[in-house]
Amino acid sequence: MKESFLEKVENKEKSSEDKITPEEFFDEHEKAIEDYAGDTGIIFRKGNRWAINMEEGEATYDPKFFNEKGYSDAEAMWATCHEVEHFRNWLMNPEAYSKLFSKIKFRRRLRVLYNCLDDIMVGREVDKRFPAHKETKKFLYKEKLFPKEGFSAKESDNKSRSALPLHLQFAYTMLREKMVPEEVLEIDPKVRKEIEKLKNIDGEGTDLISLVSDPQADPEDRYEIIRDFIEPIYEKFFQEDVEKKKKGGDKGEDQEEGRSKKKEDYFEDEYDDFDDKMPEPIPLDDIKEELDKKIKEIKEKQKSSEEKAKDQFEKEYGVSAEEIENYRSNYKKIERYIEPLREIFERIISTRKEIKRKLKERTDQGVIIDPSMITQAYIDAKSGVLDSRTQLKIRKEEHDENKPSDFEFSLICDLSGSMKENYPGGKSYEQKMCAILIMEALAEFEEKLKEEREEKNLNLHVLTEVRGFGSEDEELKEMSDTIDYKTRVKIGKRLASCDAGSTCDYLSLAKIDKNIDEEVRRKIENNDLKKIVLLITDGGSDDIRQAKKEKKALVEAGVITKAIQIGKAGKGDKERFKEVWQRPKKDGYSCKSVSSLVPTVEKLLEDFLVDL
Repeated sequence: MKESFLEKVENKEKSSEDKITPEEFFDEHEKAIEDYAGDTGIIFRKGNRWAINMEEGEATYDPKFFNEKGYSDAEAMWATCHEVEHFRNWLMNPEAYSKLFSKIKFRRRLRVLYNCLDDIMVGREVDKRFPAHKETKKFLYKEKLFPKEGFSAKESDNKSRSALPLHLQFAYTMLREKMVPEEVLEIDPKVRKEIEKLKNIDGEGTDLISLVSDPQADPEDRYEIIRDFIEPIYEKFFQEDVEKKKKGGDKGEDQEEGRSKKKEDYFEDEYDDFDDKMPEPIPLDDIKEELDKKIKEIKEKQKSSEEKAKDQFEKEYGVSAEEIENYRSNYKKIERYIEPLREIFERIISTRKEIKRKLKERTDQGVIIDPSMITQAYIDAKSGVLDSRTQLKIRKEEHDENKPSDFEFSLICDLSGSMKENYPGGKSYEQKMCAILIMEALAEFEEKLKEEREEKNLNLHVLTEVRGFGSEDEELKEMSDTIDYKTRVKIGKRLASCDAGSTCDYLSLAKIDKNIDEEVRRKIENNDLKKIVLLITDGGSDDIRQAKKEKKALVEAGVITKAIQIGKAGKGDKERFKEVWQRPKKDGYSCKSVSSLVPTVEKLLEDFLVDL
C-alpha cells in the first residue's frame, strides 16, 4: 500500500537521519495541503503568516506557527489540516459564525466551550479525510494538550495541585474523550453525570455531543442546540466555581458593570493556559471581519439574483413579485371569513357521501360468503384452498337525492370612477377583498371536490367567473373550475384601479344571459345546476330600463340574481338601484358601511351554498 505523506513524516521523525526543517517539510508537502483544502472554496498557499481574504477567496498559512508552539512536524501538519476544516465550516454559514464570534468576543469562558465543541467537529472531519492522522491526533491530545492526570487532583502525585474548575472539566472532557475515546477520564462525579446525560439525551441512545459536532450539520442548528442544552450546564458549573473561589478567599470584584468579566478573572490563568495550548492562528476579530465581508457579498449576490428573478417573473407571468406579495397580504385579511365556509364545504361533502352498499362480484378477498357458494366454500376450506372465490365485495355508490351536480357563481364588480377608494374601508378596496374572498373560498372548495371526484365519492363541480362594468363589460375571469395565481393577482390589481366614467351594469348582465344556452337552461330547470349572480355597485344603473330587462331575463332562466349597493349613495342612485333590484321582488341589499361588505358577502355565500 502506498505510504501517505503523514506516514512519511512520522517515519522520518522516528529516524535520526535525514532531518528536515519545518520550512523544508512544508515545502515538500505544500501541494498536499493545497489539495486537502481544494474544496473549501478558498485557495490555501504558504505564507509568512496565517491570514484569510474572503473577497479574493485566498488564505495563507505559516509553516512555522505550530512548530514554534512545540508541535512536531506531523502534529503541525495535522493542526494545519485541522485549521483548514475550520475555514471550510465557516463558509457553510458565515452569518452563524459571525453571530457566534460577536457573542463570545468578551466572554472567555464561552470561547473555551465553543472552541472545544468545534474542535471535536473538525477533528471528526480530518479523521474522515485522512485516517492516517488519527494516531498523531491521539498523541497530541493525550500527551501535550490534555494529559490524563491534568483533570482531577486525585490523580496527581502533587497533592498541592487543585483539580480543574468544574466548567473546564466539563468542556475539556467532552473534547478529550471524543478525540481519545478509548480513555475515560476520572473527573468530578457531578461533571461525569451531566456528560453521561448528554450522551443519552433522549433515553434512546442519542449522543447530543456527537450531534452538535456533526461536520455536515448547519452551524446555526448546532449552535442553537448548544445554547439550549449544553451552555446552561456549563454556566451552572461556572457559577459553582465562582462561589468556590469566593469562599476560598480569592479576591475579585463582582460589580454590576462588567460583572461576567470580573467573575472570569478568577480563572484567568486557566484560560491563558488554554489559549497557549490551543492557539488561534488568526485573531477572532480578523476572522469576523472577513466573514462579514463574505456575508455582504452573499447578500448583494442574492439581491442581484432576486432582482433578476423578479424581472424574469414579471416578464413571464405579467405580474410583479410585489403584486403577488400584496395579494397574499390581502388574502390573509379575509382568510378568517373563509373558515366558516370551510365548515359548510365539509358538511356538503359529507352529506353527499351517503353511500349505497351493493354486493359486487365474487372474490377471495370479500367481506361475506356468497349464499349460493356455501358448499363450495366448505369444500375449499377443508381442502386447504386459500384463494377460494366464494366471497362478495361491497361496491360504494353516491346516494342521489337529485341535488345539483354543478354550482356556478358570477361576481360582477363596479369599475366606475366613483368606486376609486383603494384603502381599508374604501369602496374599491372592500369590493376587491370580496372578490378575493369569493375566488379563494370557491377555488378551495373545488380543490376538495376534485379529490373526492378522483376517489369517485361524489360528483359536484364549482365554477366561478368575475366580470366588471364601467363604460363596457370586462371579463376578468372566465367561467371555469380553476383559477391560477396569476389571474387572481391580476384581478386584485384591476379592482384596485376603478377609473371608468359610466355605470353600464346591464352590459355584464347581458353577457351572462347570452352565455345561457338551452342546455344550461335545462340543467337549471332539472336542478342539475345552481347558478348565482352577485353584482356590487355604489350607484344606480345608467340605463334602468335595460338593467331591469337583463335582470328579468336571468331570473326567468332560473338564475339566482342579487345585488349589493355599498356606501352612502345619493337619493338618485338609491332610487335607480331600488327600481332595478327591489321592485317588485327585493333582490338587492344596502350596505352603507363599506367595511361590512366582506362579512355581508360571506353570509350570502353561506345562503347560496346551503341547498347544495
